[in-house]
Amino acid sequence: MLFFQLKMGAFFSGGGSNPYQMECTVVIKKNKARFWLVLMSLLILPAVCLAQTVYVTEEFEITMRTGPATDRKIISLIQSGKALQMVEKGDEWSMVREPGGKEGWVLNRYLTASQPCAMVLERVRQDYDVLVAMHDDLKQKYNTLASEKKVLDADLSQNRQERDELSQSYATLKKESSEFLKLKKRHQEVTQELEAEKTRSAKLDEENMQMKRNRIIQWVLTGGGIMLVGFFIGLFSSSRRKQRSSLY
Repeated sequence: MLFFQLKMGAFFSGGGSNPYQMECTVVIKKNKARFWLVLMSLLILPAVCLAQTVYVTEEFEITMRTGPATDRKIISLIQSGKALQMVEKGDEWSMVREPGGKEGWVLNRYLTASQPCAMVLERVRQDYDVLVAMHDDLKQKYNTLASEKKVLDADLSQNRQERDELSQSYATLKKESSEFLKLKKRHQEVTQELEAEKTRSAKLDEENMQMKRNRIIQWVLTGGGIMLVGFFIGLFSSSRRKQRSSLY
């Protein structure tokens, strides 16, 4: 497939009294009048013209003919930028086929293997629109990520604060744990001492009870002894009284 690019020479192709060529001559004269008008404007207003930027248009038409000559019948007018299929390539003329299937001959100087600037510009514009859409999408994603980053930064700051608080609590707990271990050890020592005191107290209580029992036994024995002595004394006194009474 080839792309054709129309040039100004298309208006000068052919010869004789072809009506199409006469029409082209009129158009050229009109264009010359416009050219002189523009030239006069450039001479009169140079400052204004220097401030403007102009571009050459590619919007032309070329003729497709029934044969490789300018006197052959025109069967189609082909717009600039239209893709054609090369059927037969000649030195000056080539047979091409339109997308619809129509075949004809066109001058080689109006054909080019590269796309016209208008099509390239259109493709660039489409690419630009795609890039703009991608830019907008990326900008939106960036704003979303920026918002998420703010939230994450806030969470990170809060987590750091909580970490510092936990570190401080851990240090306090570690210190208190050390004191707790000391207190626990002291508690165990006091508990052991208390158990020892309880054992000693129980032993003392048992000894005290034994002493009380021994004292009671001692009192009982002492009382019994006293009673026995009294009994013997009474018995002895009674026998002596009887002896005395027998003497009288």
